[in-house]
Amino acid sequence: MIRINIKKDSKVKVKSFIEKKDLENYLFKKTLESKKVVSDNPTDKIWNLNVGTSINFLGYTISMAGKSRAGNHLVI
Repeated sequence: MIRINIKKDSKVKVKSFIEKKDLENYLFKKTLESKKVVSDNPTDKIWNLNVGTSINFLGYTISMAGKSRAGNHLVI
């Protein structure tokens, strides 16, 4: 699971994604809404960001707020 901050026009939204596919679907919807042509898929870049780092995508600044790789596993 990851938590990202999405900033545009000084407004910040925090989104959480359990699986990489959820993030990919979210970015696809944002691409359709923007009606811009995108040549690459930034899902892997965003998923692999270190906490506190960011990238720009379609005018949004997307930064990694937190990661939890073992969030859905029971430890006995």
